[in-house]
Amino acid sequence: MNNKNATAQGKTVLAIAVAAAVHANAQETAAPTTALPVDAQAAAVMEEVLVFGRFQQSLVDRIPIAPTELPFTLNVIDRDFLNERNFTRPIEALTTLPNITRTEDRQGTGTTNFISRGFEAPTLVDNRVQNNFRGAGARDDVFVERYEVLKGPASISTGPVGAGGIINTITRSPEAGRFTDFTLRVDEYGSIGGEFDTNLGELASGAVLLRIGGAYREFEFDARQTERQTIALRPVAIFNIGDATSIRASVAYTEHDVNPNSGFPLEEDGSIPRQIDTDTFTGYWNGEGDNEDILIDAELNHEFLDGLKLTMRGSNQDTSFDYANTAGLINYSGTPGVGPDDTDVFSLSQSAETESEATFFDAQLAFQTDAFGQQQDFVIGAAYDDRTFDRLFNSNAFEGPYSLDTLDEPRFGDGGSGPVEPFTINESELYSIFAEAAIRPSDRWTIVAGIRYDDLEQLTINFRGGDRLETPFDDDETTVRLGAAFEASDDLNLYASYAQAFVPQFGLRRSDNPVNAETSEGFEVGAKGSLWDGALTFQAGLFHTRRNDVALQDPNNGPLEFFVVSAGEVEVQGLEFSSVANPLPGLNITFNLGYTDIDVTEGDDEIQQPVFPDLTGSFYLNYTVQRGALDKLRLGAGLRYVDEREGPLVTFDSYTVTDINLAYPLTDQFSLQFDVLNVTDELYVENTSNNTVNRLVGSAVLGPPRTAVLTMRYSL
Repeated sequence: MNNKNATAQGKTVLAIAVAAAVHANAQETAAPTTALPVDAQAAAVMEEVLVFGRFQQSLVDRIPIAPTELPFTLNVIDRDFLNERNFTRPIEALTTLPNITRTEDRQGTGTTNFISRGFEAPTLVDNRVQNNFRGAGARDDVFVERYEVLKGPASISTGPVGAGGIINTITRSPEAGRFTDFTLRVDEYGSIGGEFDTNLGELASGAVLLRIGGAYREFEFDARQTERQTIALRPVAIFNIGDATSIRASVAYTEHDVNPNSGFPLEEDGSIPRQIDTDTFTGYWNGEGDNEDILIDAELNHEFLDGLKLTMRGSNQDTSFDYANTAGLINYSGTPGVGPDDTDVFSLSQSAETESEATFFDAQLAFQTDAFGQQQDFVIGAAYDDRTFDRLFNSNAFEGPYSLDTLDEPRFGDGGSGPVEPFTINESELYSIFAEAAIRPSDRWTIVAGIRYDDLEQLTINFRGGDRLETPFDDDETTVRLGAAFEASDDLNLYASYAQAFVPQFGLRRSDNPVNAETSEGFEVGAKGSLWDGALTFQAGLFHTRRNDVALQDPNNGPLEFFVVSAGEVEVQGLEFSSVANPLPGLNITFNLGYTDIDVTEGDDEIQQPVFPDLTGSFYLNYTVQRGALDKLRLGAGLRYVDEREGPLVTFDSYTVTDINLAYPLTDQFSLQFDVLNVTDELYVENTSNNTVNRLVGSAVLGPPRTAVLTMRYSL
């Protein structure tokens, strides 16, 4: 932290490198690997990611601040870690982090949502909230450089978000050099996918940098009727207009054609029915979904003077998602789950269309000066976010009953009756102003403070039951964040922080009154540092979050009822530890552990108790052979653990997923990788999204089965 007067050029580099040092594995290289101190690691990758420092893609870009100064938890999963773990859905690598679990992929688009510290964590793209209705708007894997996870209340960073934190997707940017990377991936079920990433480098004497990525993927699954095809394409360019002005612009196109294997009901005791396995198809054989998403994005940076910089950003996201006969199995017999005398389930045949659009603008003015012999940073800004969401359904009927004993027989839906008609319309406008500062009274102290004002105007129109019901929402909130970091020694930094958040909630009470905004506040203390001359780096923290007025499904809801109730108060406390160790040349070990304790302090715990494990953890080991006939061979193995999840009716079993990874570069340009995911073929319910008393009637989703994968990578 004695380097706080360093130029702002490396600000994002530092933010990336130190957080990534906790979670990134060693590079595939024949040279001996050594763990460097935190700031040395940052310098080592500065040239590689320097371009990122010019644009506000990271959660910590608004003010230049080194990760050791950050008074809160920030985890990073970088591209190397994504490639090494090579999950079927690379974003699943987030589940290796402490206190992170995933929810279901309800419409089979391949992109899921996540829960952090017991609460939903929305997904952002380049530090901006995106429409992600059922995964429809998420970025394709080929566009992604890394993921950042900011834990705890975070409205000061992006506006209205949840109490658990936020997940930020950092997309790839052009770089100075020229290269092209090709990847081909196949698995034992017949899936095949190819992607390319072409960086054209500097054009027009360095005035333009261009990068293009694209992919085609055709997925097959254990349940043979499940299908997903994906097409993705994204050009991104940087225009350097003189020494003081630059523009980054991109267009991302993603299309999914799917027939999802949707959810199913559990037994009354929460166990998986004996008739259902990963090869059981629970949807309709003629189900189909067509999702198309286009995101246009631009950012302008202009430096007026040394220490004074203007940033203006804008984006427009247009998403359509049409589907028919994509429902799963449901039990509405009056019991919470199926049982020995209740083996019949139903399904819903219907067609739907959704259209959504999100337009975003903001402007930020950053100022940098020297005082107390240290660099002081300030930023002020304003933002505008306009969104529309239009959902149409046709008439529907529950089909069945289907016996669990005859699920292998094909089921065909009729798509519902009549044309699609308005079902839900949502329109919103969000106006925001904010200010942040990183104040350094000495070379050992950093105080980070921020305040944000958000004014949301929203109108929701429901046509459920044939009636038009308008629900306005007009509210404003002021949220703050305050934290401090102290350099106790060259290898240890201590921090403490307080943060607030709020989330406007969609839903009506049974009395037809809208619900209030959810509010939360969180405290966190922790330490970041290294041991044994940098051979081990770590991040550890204790946290406490209080969440009020959470809207949950009304436990008295029947078929086609969607009323909500407001819970009282939920308190969450716990701890997190992450580390990376390089004890020997070529050997890299990552270890993560999270503990979360959730208490309902006001209200009915049977209504508002989130379904979340007490313990989560992961352990991965990578070794790259340093010499001999197998020089450069990389061997990896590890596991992810999720503890029991106590629900209002039952406790869901714990599970452990074990993975094996092997990779070998045949030449400097061509490498092969072989992975076995879920080696023990663990059968488990993965999703933890529906946390109310009627949870067992449907929506259970199984985790992926054992899968053998072969990946070929070629670089030019």
